[in-house]
Formats: sequence, structure tokens, C-alpha cells
Amino acid sequence: MKLQTLCFEGDYTLEKREKEKSNYCYVNLYAVTFGIAQYILTELMPIDLDGCGKLTVCANVEPQNEAYEVGYHTVPEMGVSWYNLDIETSRRLYNLKRFCKAFSEELSNEFEDCVANIIMDILVEIDRMQGGKNRLAERRNDILERMKECGCEKEILLEKYSKLRRDSKYRAKVYRCIGHGIGDAIRVDLVNCATREVVVSKWLHDELPNTIDMAGAVTKTAWDGDAFNVTFYRRSPSWTETVELPENES
Repeated sequence: MKLQTLCFEGDYTLEKREKEKSNYCYVNLYAVTFGIAQYILTELMPIDLDGCGKLTVCANVEPQNEAYEVGYHTVPEMGVSWYNLDIETSRRLYNLKRFCKAFSEELSNEFEDCVANIIMDILVEIDRMQGGKNRLAERRNDILERMKECGCEKEILLEKYSKLRRDSKYRAKVYRCIGHGIGDAIRVDLVNCATREVVVSKWLHDELPNTIDMAGAVTKTAWDGDAFNVTFYRRSPSWTETVELPENES
């Protein structure tokens, strides 16, 4: 089975207490690490790591279970694996306490490096247990270097869903965007074909980072006059988002 989901799970007790104490200081580890984990996963896909479809990295500052055991665990028959971080590493993640690049570029980069190195160390360890078939030890530094070079942000043009309006005056470009502060999100740019100017750029999400895997989420797109419609998912609850040209461009 190919690895499809790579994510963090935070310390529930710690996060609940911090949320009650101060919304400003609250850190949902799953949310703030989601885009970094997605970035690394897309760099590796397709990959059969250990025969499981999901790998969760668990951070525990205050383990509630006395049987908590640091390291790698797997239940192949259920298709899931998890890796329990030690308390020191978990505490370091929470101590960084950063939300987005606008908050602090320096802290943001430190957080990205910390999370990415933790993920890659775990992946390399698991790959070695499986005989090193994916050569992750050799690929590790290249992946981390590419992440630094692009600022941990990646745009993937969904060509199948990017469409030219019938009169050929405008083109809608649909992007799946992945990264730190973004999560995994869909953005639509409406481009004037004559000037190549982006006249509208819209995120199709209420807030970022979006913490849902958007691979395969877009199922249909179509122009309707001055509006470009994007439909998500085939089954209920499916929905459609609309991006409209400004009046001076219609």
C-alpha cells in the first residue's frame, strides 16, 4: 500500500489547557505542521514506506498513558503506523510557538527546519527497517534543500481543471498550493489572455492553513459567463465555489 497520509498529532491535554488559557498562545500542532508534512509527502509520492497508508507522528509532552513507548509502531492489518516522539522533542516543537511567516520569519524558518528534520529522520529510520528500498537516507538532504529553496511552498497547476473561456479572452488557472502557512489549499487565478495579467486571485477556503488533503478534491470546473465555478467532491457533501471577474473586466 502506498503512503497517502502523513501528519502530526499533538498533545491533547496540553493543547486544551493552552486554548483555555489564551487563544493567542494556542498552538494546534496538527494544523501548523500540516503543510510541511504535505510538502514532504508530495516530494516522495508515490512511495510504499512500510505497507501502510497512514503515518502519524505523535507529540507528547505529558503522556497520559503509562504504557507510552517512544519510537515506531505499526498495525499493518489496519494500514496504519505511528511514531511516538520523546518528551524533549515534543516540548521543543511546542516551545517554538509560531503560527505563520507574518508573525516572525526567523521563528517560522526555525519551526520549518525542526518539523522537516523530525519527519525525515523518522522516514529514514522506518525505511532502514524495511531494508532501505526507498533510499531515503540518500535522498534526505536533497529533499530538505529543495524545501528551503522554495520557502516550503509549492504550486501544482491542475491543468485538467484550468480552462479557457469560450471567447478566449480569459483563462482560469487552478492551483493546488502546499506549504507552511498554507496547508493544502486550492487557489484560482483568472488571467487576461491579452495582457497576461492576473485580474483575480482567490483562495477557495475560509481560512489558511487549510488542513484537509486536497489531492483529488476538485472534480469539475466550468465557465458561466463572467464566473468560473469549481466543484469539490463527487459525493455529498459536495459544493461549488465561484470566482467572478471584476466589472471592468467582464
